[in-house]
Order: sequence, then structure tokens, then C-alpha cells
Amino acid sequence: MCCSVYLLLDPLIATKGLHWEMPSSNLVTIVHCILILSWSAPSTGRQSLERRDPALTTSPSGNYAPVYAKCPDNIFLREPNKLTNGQAELSQAERNYIAEKAKKSVNPWRTYLQNVQLKDFDINAFLDEAEKRGGLAGDTLPNFGLSLSGGGGRALCLSSSILQAFDSRNPRADAAKVGGILQLSNYAVGVSGASWLLGAWATSNFPPISDIAPKWRLSEQNDLWDWNVAKHYRKVYKVVKQKKLAGFPTNIVDFWGRLLCRLFLDDPSQEDPNQGESVLWSSIAQTPLYKDRQVPYVIAVTTSRPGIKQDFTPYSPIYEYSAEEFGVFHPRLNASISMTYLGSPQNLNGRFGTCVRGYDNAGFIMGMSSNIYSMIDSPNDHKPIALKIIEKLTDDDNFEGKVPNTFQNMGQESTDGSPGFQDNSRDEILMADCGFINESIPIYSLLQPERKIDAIIAVDASTDGKEMDPTLLRYPNGTALFSSYSRTLLPLYQGRHMPKIPSSVNGSFTQLGYHRRPTFFGCNDFKGPLIIYLPNYYAVGETNQPTSKTTFTPEEIEVFYENGFAIATQNAGPTKNLGWPACLACALIDRQVLRNSASRTAECQACFQRYCAKD
Repeated sequence: MCCSVYLLLDPLIATKGLHWEMPSSNLVTIVHCILILSWSAPSTGRQSLERRDPALTTSPSGNYAPVYAKCPDNIFLREPNKLTNGQAELSQAERNYIAEKAKKSVNPWRTYLQNVQLKDFDINAFLDEAEKRGGLAGDTLPNFGLSLSGGGGRALCLSSSILQAFDSRNPRADAAKVGGILQLSNYAVGVSGASWLLGAWATSNFPPISDIAPKWRLSEQNDLWDWNVAKHYRKVYKVVKQKKLAGFPTNIVDFWGRLLCRLFLDDPSQEDPNQGESVLWSSIAQTPLYKDRQVPYVIAVTTSRPGIKQDFTPYSPIYEYSAEEFGVFHPRLNASISMTYLGSPQNLNGRFGTCVRGYDNAGFIMGMSSNIYSMIDSPNDHKPIALKIIEKLTDDDNFEGKVPNTFQNMGQESTDGSPGFQDNSRDEILMADCGFINESIPIYSLLQPERKIDAIIAVDASTDGKEMDPTLLRYPNGTALFSSYSRTLLPLYQGRHMPKIPSSVNGSFTQLGYHRRPTFFGCNDFKGPLIIYLPNYYAVGETNQPTSKTTFTPEEIEVFYENGFAIATQNAGPTKNLGWPACLACALIDRQVLRNSASRTAECQACFQRYCAKD
């Protein structure tokens, strides 16, 4: 896909264990491409977009540049570190969205369950409290979310195929008895390649994936050094320069975001390469399906580097970007501001005199979520010689997604010897791909107790498997899931509970076969969400393309969608099971069954016996 940038960084990524497999690159080619990117803008060379529902252009400047504006009386949606009864709260904006969506979800749940036809299951009794008291997520109705992993074009295609398979608007999905799961999901969290999907989908008013995927033109030549790409560099540079002239930091991540805009955002108000320059992430909140609460609450995530030449740590925060807010849930800082004011810095006395609007360009956020350029800013002892040479030709901080730090000096200091909030004193936050902290599946956001999540559908498109065994080579081996679990074992994160995940380090995960079939984790662990793990594996076709792959043939794309459909429905392949739709429903409703003081049916017990991870 368009992620040819990954090819440039292949040797270095391997040293950090970012789950991106990379062949060696020619030094001359790397130097040439990096120099071009640090001087101008990468682009896909795409001449035009076949139109679909257009993205809304809401930039206050009318272009890529943010503007300064008057601050609201209170910039915070979640007051820094405010606790109610000892717990942090969600913002009113998020609470409103989830509450209003849940109110409309009683009948969709009935329709979905009627289609699944669980045995000896009383739908009316299950929905009785919801009918009486109204739909309440995590109270009278199940509350679950989608966690979509990174992995470039491979992750984009896999996550797209899963969303299409769960969409009630897809006749095949309804026939397979899994249609409607997408609409019932209250959250969809994506990182890296999955953030491209969420950005393209959400800014276009959440259309069926089958309507937008063919228009991404993944079969075109998208290498950065192709002439049809290179000839646009100067034009895209002029777009990015608008932001610089307005007084804001710019670097290679802005250029990367422009490339993503041209591939994924539909902006008929502009000609190439200006497409998407006025499309903001916050504009998602103005799309009709979002306003009608018919779609998941979409979140893209990034992490941050502690400082120039400093390594990421397990304590590096995870930042969230929803249509409503930009914020962080961290043991040392819980806070958020309206997405409208992303990039608003504090003045010297810690107050907000002047705020910023228009910083939340959708392509820029997608670029930060997939920013692996930050690898070039690693400490020297982690770099191959080629990138040490490149570093001499660029500024130290050219490779971070820079966001002025709204939360400066608001993080809590350590009182027990564990680290304080790493970005507390920074003027700018240095954003990067969450793969740097091994959060390749963005589960952390859905572990927040305040969200009351019952279940997480975790889609894993990572490429950890290195063995010659074709079932492992460039397929998941559990590393991504195990890494997220390991993070929750650190004392600082004890408030975020995740069920036990077998080790990928000693091979337990693959020995149990969890890498090539759906698995439920936490079936009898009620302290946190039940995790429904859907790894990428060979069901009906090969989908283990390297992350560096930039172009997919139509046949390869079709294989992705058929394979993803087989994984989501279990209607074909080595793990085929016609009872899977019922088992998936059992997992999604299990916590609500418990809240209703009911018991698992015999059918659901059999499902859990088959799909639950062994204790």
C-alpha cells in the first residue's frame, strides 16, 4: 500500500521489535528518499479520487494552517486528575454519545439476536430491563468495542474485511448471522494502518466498506520514488508550508499525513494535491450517522517519545483522538480537551489566553498514529550506520509528530518510586506510532474502568511470526496481545485489568494454537473485559504480505476480503464451524447475562468450552 515509508526504515524497525518485518534497503535509495521527504512532501501521485460521500471541510483557515482563536471559559472536557468517588470520569461528550447510542440499541440488539437464533435463549427476558429502564451500555445492554491493530496496508485490508463482515448493511453478513455487530459496537479504536481505515470511513459518513475500499486504488504504484509521486512534492510542500508560515511546527509527519489524505480522504472541494487540507478529525462529529448515533465512537491512538534521542518506555502515555476530544488516560494524568482546540499551548502562568483551532487535520492525525519515522530519532546505539548518516542531514526533531502540550505541568509526580508523567515539562509532545511501546493492538483504551467495557473484539494483523512454518511466517504469534497484557502487570497500571494471556516469548501462545483460530480470553475472569481474539491467519488465502508492501493486485485484495470474511464468520477454512455465530453472540452478551442474574445456556457453555483459552 502507500506505506512505502516502512520500506525505508526496514533495518531499524527490526532492532526495536516493532512487529514490522523489513528487508534490507539500498543506502543510496534511502538517503535520496529521506532527503526528499525532509525537504518536501511525499505523495501517492494519485490524480483524482472517485467520489463518495465527501468529507466535511471545516478548517477555520480554509486550508492546512491552524489559526489562533479565543479560548472557551474552560478548555478541559475532563478536568486534569479529577476523581469522583475515587475514579476518573469520562467526558460529558463521550458519556452523551454512548448513552444516546445505547438508547437506540435495544431494537438492533433484538434484531441481531433473532438472526443468530441462540438455542433456549429468551430474547425478551434478556432485554427486559433495557425495555423498562432504557438501553444503558454496561448496565442493561452489553458494551463492547473493536480494537484494530496496526500493520500498514495489510492491517488496513484485514480490518476493512472484518468491519465489512460485521456490517448489517452487507447481505452476506446477515446471511452468515454476524451482521449488525459493527452497528452494535460502542467503540472502534485503531492504530497505524487501522487509523487510516477509521479516518477514511468516519470522515466519509461511515459508508459500507464495500463502497469505499475499491476507491483507495491500492493497485496503483505508490512507491515514494515513482515519478507520478515525485512530481507532486513541491506542490504538497506548499500546502504544508501554510502551517509553518502560520507559526506552527512542521516536519516529515505533516508530509506523511498529506500523502494519507490524498489516498483516503474525499475532498471534492480541492484539486490534487490539496485534497483533505481542510478536513478536520473533529468534523467526524458533524457527519449524519455520527449525529444519529448509529456508529461506534471512533478513536485513533498515538504514543509519545520522552524526548529527543530518548527511548520509549512502558510508561510512555497513550493519547486518544476522538471526534469529541483529545486526551490521555494515564496513572499520572487523566485529562482531555475538545478536539477543536488540539494544539493549544499554555502560556507561562499555566493559563490559556489564546487557543488554537484547526490543528486536528485528519491526515495529520492518521500520520501521527502511523509515525514510524520516529525510529530515526532513536538513541545512536540502536541505529544501523545508514540512518546515522541520514541523521546528520536533518534536524534532530524532524521525525516526530509535534503537538503543543496543553497538559504541561499537569501530570502527577511519582510518590512511590515509579515514573511520573513523562511529558509533564515538555512544550511539545512528540507523537509516534504505538508500536514503539508494543501496543500494536490498541487495547489499552478499552481497559479503562470508566468505560465499563464488557468485551473487546481484538483484530490482530501483526507479523511477529518468523519461523519457516507457513502458519507463522509474517502472521501473528501472540506477541502483540501478550505485550498489552504484560503492560497491565506493571504496578503503575494495576487499575487496568486484562485477562491472562499465554506467553509468546516461550512459545506457549502458538503451542496452544491461539494464533490460527478465534479465542476467548477471560471467560471466567470478571474483573475486566472478555477478549475475543481474531488473528490474521490462512483461512482461505494468504494474507501475510510484508508491511513494506506498497501495491496490491485486485486478486490479492479480493483474497484479503474473502479471508477476513472467513475469519469473522468461520464459514470456511480449517477452523470452519457453523456454530460460530452463536458462540460469538454468547461472548458478546455474557457479561450482560451475568448482570441479569441469569446463567449461560447449554449452547453457550459448549461454545466457551470450545473457544475459551485454557487456564
